Amino acid sequence: MKFTWRIMKLSVGWLACCFLVCALGANPALAIGTLEIKTQTEVSEQGRVGITLTLKNIGSSPIYHLHPMLHFHHTMAMLNSIHRLNPGESVTLKNHDHPPVRLHGSYPLVAMIRYQPNIESVRPISLVHTDSFFFKEARPSEIEGSIVAGGGEESSFLKVNLRNTSTSFKNVRMMLVLPPEIESKTFQKMKGLTLRSGEEKTFDIPLALVNGSPGGQVPVHLLVEYGQMVQHYSGDIVGMINFAPFWGAGPLWPHLLVLLFLSSVLFITVHRRRVDRRQKPTGVSC
Repeated sequence: MKFTWRIMKLSVGWLACCFLVCALGANPALAIGTLEIKTQTEVSEQGRVGITLTLKNIGSSPIYHLHPMLHFHHTMAMLNSIHRLNPGESVTLKNHDHPPVRLHGSYPLVAMIRYQPNIESVRPISLVHTDSFFFKEARPSEIEGSIVAGGGEESSFLKVNLRNTSTSFKNVRMMLVLPPEIESKTFQKMKGLTLRSGEEKTFDIPLALVNGSPGGQVPVHLLVEYGQMVQHYSGDIVGMINFAPFWGAGPLWPHLLVLLFLSSVLFITVHRRRVDRRQKPTGVSC
């Protein structure tokens, strides 16, 4: 009975290790904690907008070729590129080129940065940072929603659900924010949608990996905006999509080696316990 209980405990430990290996491999975002992104926005009484972007390397090694980009209220601006950012080093970039806002309320802001984790890397990493600011007074969106991802390793889709929680209809404008490694041929620009009071709508957005992209687990943002009674409302609906098999975005063979090693250890341990049990001396009766 004790021997069977020991086997069960070893089996549970082995399965837990297997689960941990697969879980770590399925989330490459755990390894991307190198770049800290902050935005600060100032809006004048006339509606002129100034945006300050701060990038800080919080990792232990330098990162290279940073290309920051700002998306703000249907416009886009490329900021100065940064050749190298050492550990602990930060850089601040400012932009005042966006058109002034006219309506009181809230507006979305997106910063997208591409960089190389090391000088030899051929595949850059893309990070998306979303924020918002307001002119005169904050007006959060009354459109609630959710994003659920489905699909596989090379193609996937987003199932978007939107619901109007207000007492009046809304003519909504939507923008899907994706990193450059992912594309949607059906949702490339702004999309419009009308929602009556209390109405709920669901639609799918097909996605695909750009050729040569590594995939993995990536956050996506659906920015929702609308105007009403000379006021502007905005919101951000966040989802997560995974372009990878269950073992993660990398190759399978490292995981197989780990599982083989764990299986070998389990087999040797069980075999030794059985041999020791058989060789254990028994009492001799007189």
